[in-house]
Amino acid sequence: MYLFINSLDGNKIVLVLIKKGKVFQKLTLLTKQGRSENILKGIDRILKKSRKTLKGLKGIIVASGPGAFTGIRIALSVANTLAWFLKIPAVGVNLAEGKDNNELIKMGLARLAKTKPGQQVMPYYGKEPNITMPKS
Repeated sequence: MYLFINSLDGNKIVLVLIKKGKVFQKLTLLTKQGRSENILKGIDRILKKSRKTLKGLKGIIVASGPGAFTGIRIALSVANTLAWFLKIPAVGVNLAEGKDNNELIKMGLARLAKTKPGQQVMPYYGKEPNITMPKS
């Protein structure tokens, strides 16, 4: 079973469990604040609802950008940490590659087949940073 995480939208987090290449369970959390707590609670909730555990995961697919900066940062931190702890592969997919979560999941599954545990998912911001000078 695989976990898909998309928190690029500033108002929601989408979590999907994939089994045998198909959506097995989906959870959408509407949230504006407390994203880090909500994403972890959401993963726990979707696993419990499915009667599965983290140990049953074979890989993680995470939407890596472009999108809300905090959403990218939190999702990648959770995905990379879980993958490291569980010794499973994690891959990133970006919104520029797919039209919807189903397409992103398909691309992620193809990448997971070629990825070994231990590789970190890096953010995709879509453009160079716009750093301004401090105001006086």
